[in-house]
Amino acid sequence: MEDMQSVPLVVPRNFKLICELFGIAVPAFIQLFLDHYSFMDQNFTDNSSYNLVTRAIRFIDDKFKLGTDPLPSKLDKVEKERGVKLIQRQVKLGLNRNYSTTERRNRGRVITGQIYDILSKGRKMKDIIYLDENTCFKLSKDLLLTCILNNTHPSRYINSMMKLVSIPDYLAELHLDEGEYNPILGFIIRVHDGYGNINNLQYRNSARFKNFIMEIQELNKRYFFYRGLEKRVAVYQEWLDDFLENRAEDNIL
Repeated sequence: MEDMQSVPLVVPRNFKLICELFGIAVPAFIQLFLDHYSFMDQNFTDNSSYNLVTRAIRFIDDKFKLGTDPLPSKLDKVEKERGVKLIQRQVKLGLNRNYSTTERRNRGRVITGQIYDILSKGRKMKDIIYLDENTCFKLSKDLLLTCILNNTHPSRYINSMMKLVSIPDYLAELHLDEGEYNPILGFIIRVHDGYGNINNLQYRNSARFKNFIMEIQELNKRYFFYRGLEKRVAVYQEWLDDFLENRAEDNIL
């Protein structure tokens, strides 16, 4: 992508583990996440998964300070004025309670495409990004528009999303009722509960998955006296490493 620095997509161990242990294929989750980003959803709040992923992108921006160096504009006066009017239309649509949030999202997506067509002028935009030679992801105009505005390559958003997912961190914050709400984890928990229909149902019905869930249910009692968040994350990480090692030795995993 012109003027935007790409980085290789790298799947961190903790992200790979949470997907594996929840019975979710890594590529399937990444594509589902990308498909649910909605530029329009910045203008209203609901409980949808689209809104959740949109908040997740803002969460990534805040955590990694992305989007702090926007690209210089390549638009002429007429294009700038049209872009401003389209953004104003989208904001007005977002506030219009005569439409459901789903209808506002669908109508707003059309405006997003029009804004993208203006801002992508003169840029070599690709709507495909590769994890490896056999795996690629389709990028929406919603995400590409945000990348243009923030001068941030999509690869950085995908890598950052994966870095912010961890079973030990999630469980420690949940059990201690501490930490900042992480919408990325919120989305992956929805997927764990069946959203998107990308779960491996055979695995989810297996003894290995049930054993994993039973272990999780015992963690808070087992490590109750570790009340500090940092220490709890550390002991949960040790538990996870031991759990995986024992499963490997038993040829369960």
